[in-house]
Parts: sequence; C-alpha cells; structure tokens
Amino acid sequence: MVELNRIRELVERGDVTELARLLVQAYPQGLVGERDALVTLFMKAGLPHAEAVRWASELEKEGHAHHLPGARPRWVFTGKPVSFRRLASLVKSEWGGYVGDADGATEEALEFFERRLGVDHNTALEIYRGLEAAGYVSVAFQEGPDHARDRVLFEFPEVFLKQV
Repeated sequence: MVELNRIRELVERGDVTELARLLVQAYPQGLVGERDALVTLFMKAGLPHAEAVRWASELEKEGHAHHLPGARPRWVFTGKPVSFRRLASLVKSEWGGYVGDADGATEEALEFFERRLGVDHNTALEIYRGLEAAGYVSVAFQEGPDHARDRVLFEFPEVFLKQV
C-alpha cells in the first residue's frame, strides 16, 4: 500500500513525475476501482476534494494515469507518459500483422510496445501488467500460414474504446 504522507508531500512539491513513479511502485497491477478511486486515494492522503480531482486529472492529462473500465476496472500508472489512445489505435491497426524477434508471446507484446510506442522496457511492462490485470489481455495458440505459436490477444471493451 502507498504511503499516504508521501503522496501529500509530492503533491505539495508539485511533482507529477515522482507521484506517478510512487503510484507505479505501490500499485503495479493498478489501483482497483472506478474513475473515482484515484480521487478517493488522494483524499485519504489528506487532499481536499477539489485538489484531489485536480491531481487525478493532471496525472491523466500528463499520460501517467489511465483508467481502464470494464469487468475489472482499475487505474494503471506509468512512470513515463503514455497515450493509451495511441496504444489502442496501434493494437487495432498493427498488432495483427506484427511479428517480433522476441521469444514468447508476452515478450513479443512488450517488444511491440517498446518499438511502436517508443517506450522503455519498464514502461512497456507497466502497460502490459495493467492491461492484463484489467482483463484486456489473454494468450492463445494461433496457427497461420507461416507460424504456429502462442500469441497475445488484446480485447479492449467498447466502454474503453469510447473513452479514448
């Protein structure tokens, strides 16, 4: 669990990046809950409601906090800014035809994130873990004309696609 005093300290310093890193460490599988869960966390840290809303919005605007709605809703945090709108678009348009150099389905997905989103391995792993925890990722065996292997399948619920 995150140290609530540390959250308040980082907010008082105005340090969005360090706050994002703290949330990544505290919630590697994401903060479970609906959109209000992040505001609630900030309020538990002692922020007034309006300030908690502002900070949740700021983290989201800066690309460090991403709400994943659906059957297992949660906030996913990334230490570096990421556009989940771009991620969804890339997965839809390019993932089906992507063949990476990595061994294994998960490693191939991480490689895709790194190459196509321009993120480092740790950020790719943060994205993958969050998508997996939210139920947006599964691994299935696929056979094609040139391959037979395990492959990551991304399934973004309609409610997510409407929000990005």
